[in-house]
Amino acid sequence: MKIMALNSGGSSIKYELYEIEKEQEISLGRGAIKQLYRDDSLWEHKINGKIFQTSMPQCSHEQGLKTIINNIVEYGPLNDLKELKAIGIKCINGGNRVNSTSLIDFQVISALQELESVTPVHNSPTLLTIDIFQRFLPQVPLVGVFETTFHQSIPLAHYTYGLPFELCQKHGIFKFGFHGNSHRYISEKISQLTTASSRVISCHLGSGSSICAIQDGKSLDISSGFTPQSGIIMSSRPGDFDPQVITYLQEKEKMSYSAINELLVKKSGLLGISGQSTEIWELEKAAKEGNERALLTIEVFVYQVKKYIGSFIALMNGLDALVFTGGIGENDSFVREKICHNLDQVGIVIDSQKNRSNDPLPKSIHNNTSQVEVWVIPTNEELMIARETYAYLQA
Repeated sequence: MKIMALNSGGSSIKYELYEIEKEQEISLGRGAIKQLYRDDSLWEHKINGKIFQTSMPQCSHEQGLKTIINNIVEYGPLNDLKELKAIGIKCINGGNRVNSTSLIDFQVISALQELESVTPVHNSPTLLTIDIFQRFLPQVPLVGVFETTFHQSIPLAHYTYGLPFELCQKHGIFKFGFHGNSHRYISEKISQLTTASSRVISCHLGSGSSICAIQDGKSLDISSGFTPQSGIIMSSRPGDFDPQVITYLQEKEKMSYSAINELLVKKSGLLGISGQSTEIWELEKAAKEGNERALLTIEVFVYQVKKYIGSFIALMNGLDALVFTGGIGENDSFVREKICHNLDQVGIVIDSQKNRSNDPLPKSIHNNTSQVEVWVIPTNEELMIARETYAYLQA
């Protein structure tokens, strides 16, 4: 069965085509539309060891999706779109109405629309993706693979907010957790790499970030909550902060709902503190050149990750493995080293040489005195989307 896994985000569209039959999972080709809505937008496609690239300045989501539909036949791996039996679409936030893998129908679309205002970076592109595929490939089933599914195992006491309980029930205001496809993949992969996998902390660090406590393969707690805004600071999102700040800003700055929402989605996090960039590598470069706010931004990011690691070690009464994944987690040895620095009293000691080496991933980076194994593992959300889509169709 040929399945396309699609991950449509705010700044890129990633896709991968798979041939899946029972236990056999073969990647046929993958690609992405990168840097959407910028002059350096481009389409990149990898198949049979070859890489194709085309410049697409100011490419929109709609242009990008149409390009993908056309090019998977023109460049392969498909000879005809009729070969495509399903499209698995990563869906971020369906609240308490939809939190498991589902055929995308009116109910799913309605749930995504209901939370579009509080998850605009993710739900809006997803809804656009669904609309385009329904118009251009109406014969292909669309399956929504939700990020919140993996976190259904979180206990009630861990996902309940300190608000009036009846109000939370009425509006579905609970911790749902995100990056579930990534954390689920890490949970499965670490158990293949080591026996030290009963108590795991998965650090998905990228433009969006979250820390997950995984016990015996199940999500026990997650830094993100009702929306992906919470937890640690991200590229342009604030993470955790005192909620009364919002009403204070409304009073002092006369900020409207839309202005507050834009502040939370587009102007906070790494960008908000530094006033300079959403990219951690750019901030590292600026910090080395003496930019104090860039250095402060990095220190805030590292501090918040460490704080969650510590709290989750307490929650699980120990730790067997710490895993770094995501764009920052996989590629930034400087950040990994700063996070792990001075954690020897909780059993985490990394080997700097291993950490900085160009050894192929996945790789372990702990030294021989560390009581906790530390790993760098590339995530594979597209595989999880395809796998979930296949399982749903088989069921």
